[in-house]
Amino acid sequence: MNYLSTNDLIIHKCRKLFLEKLKDYGLSWKLFHNYSIIDQILMKILRIKNIQSRGYQKIKEEKIIDTYIDIINYLIIILIKLEIFSTSHFHKISNNDVILIYNQKLKKIKNYTNCMDKTLNQFSINNVLEHILFLKKNKEKILFKTLEKFCFKILIKIIFFLRQNL
Repeated sequence: MNYLSTNDLIIHKCRKLFLEKLKDYGLSWKLFHNYSIIDQILMKILRIKNIQSRGYQKIKEEKIIDTYIDIINYLIIILIKLEIFSTSHFHKISNNDVILIYNQKLKKIKNYTNCMDKTLNQFSINNVLEHILFLKKNKEKILFKTLEKFCFKILIKIIFFLRQNL
């Protein structure tokens, strides 16, 4: 499978899951602080690390790629929150508004990953864990723009990793 079609497959899986969860849960994540979402990401990372250290996964129905997809979607949710938080219509935002922003974020991520060089692939779940722990440790000091850059950096690394390993 070539990179573009693999990239499209990953993005399709992310979008499909996001839309399913949006239908089931609505915009409930709007109420969470960004760092509560980062805690969710941390739990997903720890799940991946546990599977890697054991060499197998206990819950066969949820594949490791599904956990990466969850991380990607949580990071995109943070990006959406960063974008809509500054608007005066934050509490009036609709599912359709969120889907539009989600698609814009996916397009931006796809453009970045399509332009990435293979030599930039230095992904490890430990590296993602370090980024997340840094965010948690410095949450009072990190500005929105810095958080946005961190999210994009992690997203691109994860998608590039998945692209290479699907």
